[in-house]
This record gives sequence, C-alpha cells and structure tokens, in this order.
Amino acid sequence: MNTMKKRFLLLFSLLSILFFGQTSILSAQCDIRIDMQDSYGDGWNGASIKVYHGADLLGTATMSGSSGSVTISAPDMADISLVWTAGSYPEECGFTVTNGIGIEVYVCEFTEAPNAGEFFIFTNLCSSVGLDINLIDLVIPGKVAAGENEIVGIVRSERDTPITSFDVVYSINGIDSEVATFDNLNLGFNETYEFVHPQLANIEVGVRDIVLSVENINGQGEDDVTTNNTLSVQVLCVNEIFVKNVVYEEGTGTWCGWCPRGLVGLNTMAHNYTDGTWIGIGVHNGDPMKVTEYDQGIGTFISGYPSGVMNRENVFDPGLSSLEPAYMTAKQDIPLEKIAITAKTWDEGTGELTVEATSNFAMDLTGTSYNVAMVIVESGVTGTTSQWNQRNYYSGGGNGNLIDWDGTNWANLPDPVPAADMVYNHVGRALVGGWNGFPGTIPADVTYGTSYVYEFTHTLDASYNPADVDLVVMLIDATTGIIANAYEFPLEADVLMPEFSSDEVDGEAPFLVNFIDETQGGTVAAWSWDFNNDGVEDSNVQNPSYTYETGGDYSVALTVTNETGNSFKLVKTSYIHTDFVGLGNVIENKFKCYPNPAKDVINVQSVDNLKSIRIFNVSGQTIYSDYIISSKSQSIDISSCEKGVFFMELTTEADTKVVKFVVN
Repeated sequence: MNTMKKRFLLLFSLLSILFFGQTSILSAQCDIRIDMQDSYGDGWNGASIKVYHGADLLGTATMSGSSGSVTISAPDMADISLVWTAGSYPEECGFTVTNGIGIEVYVCEFTEAPNAGEFFIFTNLCSSVGLDINLIDLVIPGKVAAGENEIVGIVRSERDTPITSFDVVYSINGIDSEVATFDNLNLGFNETYEFVHPQLANIEVGVRDIVLSVENINGQGEDDVTTNNTLSVQVLCVNEIFVKNVVYEEGTGTWCGWCPRGLVGLNTMAHNYTDGTWIGIGVHNGDPMKVTEYDQGIGTFISGYPSGVMNRENVFDPGLSSLEPAYMTAKQDIPLEKIAITAKTWDEGTGELTVEATSNFAMDLTGTSYNVAMVIVESGVTGTTSQWNQRNYYSGGGNGNLIDWDGTNWANLPDPVPAADMVYNHVGRALVGGWNGFPGTIPADVTYGTSYVYEFTHTLDASYNPADVDLVVMLIDATTGIIANAYEFPLEADVLMPEFSSDEVDGEAPFLVNFIDETQGGTVAAWSWDFNNDGVEDSNVQNPSYTYETGGDYSVALTVTNETGNSFKLVKTSYIHTDFVGLGNVIENKFKCYPNPAKDVINVQSVDNLKSIRIFNVSGQTIYSDYIISSKSQSIDISSCEKGVFFMELTTEADTKVVKFVVN
C-alpha cells in the first residue's frame, strides 16, 4: 500500500505539471534579509521598511537599540517593492537588503535615508542557476570638470555560470563610444569586477546624459536577465571643481544638561579636520552668549537641545556618531560656488573691521539669487556668574562616558561644572548681515572667471580676544536658504595675495624656466609649485627652476600658506609655451588616437586606409613600426613603453601626420 501510494502521488505530481505548469517551482519561497543599524543607538524612532509583493504586505522591518535584522519570506522571481516610513531621526538609520540567494541589492548608509514612500523595486531570486551579469554601478560624480573623464563601471555575477567576458559601450547625449571588450575573466557567483572604459569621455560644460551598457556576455549575446545591463546618469559638467566647506550650526546652552555632547562634538571635529572643510559654530540659547537673531534663526530648524543644522539644510545630533558621517557625506558635494576672504583691515584700537569677501562660480548661471553673510566666532570664552555654569547630565557616569579629544571625560566632572572651570569654544558672537545675509550683492546672471566682491564692515566688541576670533563668510542661496559654500579665517591671520613671474615664458624644449615668487600680504610659511597644473607638487622652494622637457602649453599654479595654515592659490593658464626641436609639427587632423594618456593599449582611427604606423620617443628613436596595414583602425600594445611623451607617425595614401600621445 505504501509503495502504491508513493507511485500515485508521483504520477499525480507529473500530471499536475503537464496540465497546470510547474506551479511548485513558481510558488517557491525564500527569505529576504534586512540588516539594520542606528548610529545613535536608540532605535529607528518610528522609521520602518515595508516589503510588498504587488499589493500584498509581506512584512515590516524596524528595530530598537543599535542593530537588528529581520527575514521576510518572498516568492521566487517576484517583483518586490520597498516602502520607507520616516521616523524622527532618519539620518541615524542605515540598512542593507539581501535577496533570497544572498546578494545585497540595496545598501543605505547613515545620513542617506530614502524619501518617504516606495524607494526601490527588485526581483527576488531563490535559485542561482544560469548566467546573469548585473551592472551595479556607474561610478561618476554628479558634477565633473570639463574635458576628458574616465567612465568607470562595476559589474557583479549573479548566477552560477562564471562571467568570462563582456563588451562595454557608453554614450553621451546619444553619441556612442567605441565598444570595449573585457575578457580573460573568471567572475564567480556574487563576485564583482570594476572596469574602466579605455576611451576617455570628452564631456563639455552643461547637463549631459550618460548611458553605460554591458553586452555580448561570454561572447554569447544576451544573458538570462537583460534589464540589469544598463545604467544611466545625468551629470552637470562645470569649468572647475570647487571644494565644499561644511557649516554646522549647533543649538546649545549652559542650562542644557545634554549639551556637553555638542561641546565635545564641535571640539573634536575642529581638532580632527583642519583643512578648512569643517566649520562648527555654537549658537547659544538662554545664557550670556546668546545672540537673539542667531538663536531665532536656528530655532526654525531644531526642536530640542542639543541639536544642529548642517548647511542650513539637514538636522543632525551633535554626537560624533551622527555628526562625523554627516560631515563626511556633505563635504563630498561639488558646489557651483565658492567664497573666500581676499582682503581685510582691522584697527585693534577702535575694533573697526573691514573684510573683503570674493565669490566665484564654476560655470555661467542665470536667474540666481545669492546673499552673503559673515559670522564672528570666538573660542576661549569664559564667564564668572552662575549663568556660565554648565549643566552636565553625564556626571557620575550614569549616562555613559563622554570623552573630548583631549581625554577629558565629562562623566568625571560635576553637575553643574562651575563657571571657573568652563571654557566655551566656537561660539557664534555676532551675525553681520543677519541670519539671511545681505541681498543684492551678487547679480542674477553670473559668469565663470568673474569675481564678485562684497565688503563687510563691523566693529568688534572690546571684550573679545582677537587671538581667538575667527571670521566665517557664507554664500547663501536666497531661494532655499541653504549655505552654498563658506570660508573660515582667523582674524589675526595674514591674507596672502599669491603672485609670480619668470625670466622666460616661450622657448624650445628642453626649456629651463626660473620662477620668482612675488606674493604680498604677509608672511609666507610655505610654497607649493605645480608647473603643469596636474595637481602634483613639483617644488616647495620660494624661487624654483624647472625644465620643460617636451613641447606644449603649460598652466602654472602657486599655492602659498600663511603662518596659521591658510592657503591661497593662483593659477596662470597657458603661462609657459614650449616648441619641439627637430620633430616637425604635431598635427591631429584626420586621425584619432585614444585613450590619451594611454597605459597598455592605444587605438588609432583614420579617415583613410592606413599604410604604416611608426612610434618614436622624444629623442627620435623608433620603438614600434608596422608597414603592412590596409585598414582604417589599429590597436597597438604599448604596455612595454616607459611613462612619458611619444609620437606616432601615421601614413595614408594621401598624407603623413604626427600625433603626440602620453603613456602613464
């Protein structure tokens, strides 16, 4: 009976497949896993992820404490949607979503929580059988500098069949690149591979649509899933890349027992990040350091103390676990604007201060609206009355340790900390131009290469210690209220005005040039010369000499640093011009060589059929030749070439030209 029953069930199963399809396979289930973290450690404060299959809610992920995980069963090959419900502190939330075969399909870092609502859709998988390459990333910033840019992608193998080769093509505003093949691979399940397309993308100023695709997988054409083989991004191409300086304004007060957390946060960040990209300001409430307009301005952002706003856009707790990652994320932004202090005068007797702030823009913009503002910031501030006592809820250690960068543990300090023992740093003392700044100081239409100057005047309070005063100038987007960029500078520091000249600017290679530093404005503590403006320091002496070995036009940059560590940079574009000797003119006309610079392979294209190719170095020595060619394109292995400048002589039936290229 048992044997007959088993045979009957087997026969019934086979008939079910024949008549009804493979319902048992299609209805297979497997677990989606969501791993969650909270940077502050108090849970997600109402935030959650809902997991849907169509209209069916499969489960909800949320957590308390600092970390947690949930598994939610979902059908194989089902389209799964994730819906985010925001809590009180979404910037503290981080999570990773893993599908049914163990592949991470979504990663949310701290400070990068999605907007409320549906934020991601993916197809769940319960089996890894087959062939699938997933183009998981197109690595390019949202803003790039005009000129040649690398196109970088990352792929992942998401089935058991190894990936051995694939082709890559990209397009910019619909114009395709050459097809590049990446082979000799052995990419196993869940392994990733980063590639760089050999043809540099020449991106012009403006908004550009970039599409990157992988195809011809393993030389067989399409893989099992074609919907994940293409990524597209929209980038803004600018003339110049500016540095983002991040402003964090923190609401605090001596009456606030939790506010030592903010004092430690601002102190530690200022100690750890000294390159000017961190600007921390304590905005006091209800104590002798209060500036009413400043307090009211920050009060429109925060709902409790301590708390603060970064660039007047996003609110973050001043604890280091929240503050540091938020700053690291914010400074990755590439701004369209910059502002700097380019001159100042200060009468120590009267306190009269004049500050010249200069704004520049990375591209031509129309219809803008910017205000400029300045904040007087003082450290080392002390007082004597009880209003200067600092409440301290960390006293005794019941709320954990709170340790400043210098080792001071607030758990070992009393509550309150007496005024005689308190020193307040990074205190916002005065708003020059008010919370919103001065309007109408910059025209609506701005031009790249034009400087827009505004002069602040202010009388410093006689009680301030000039040695502890910093000046913070801000460029504020008047439409949004966001601080577009800012710059901090010590009151007593020298504002340097870099300048240089040279004994020669035109000559034949090798061309020796002697440079003369002519910087004014104060004492220079350090010089950094970049003789071809490639971002690499070539000399750190005041008046250097440099030999240009090859012909071309060279931009020269000089960066000078004052005694307080502030740097000032001057670039003279196409300042040096050198010619080649004995090599004739280098002409790119009917020929195209790419990539340039090249590393392992250089490709040649010609309008006419090529007859011969010869490569020689700057000394005229031939290092490669091919005199039997009958095509319009050629790929040449240059992996054995040393780094440097080379020349390619290209001959067709109609012409002979020489093209310069660089091997790096």
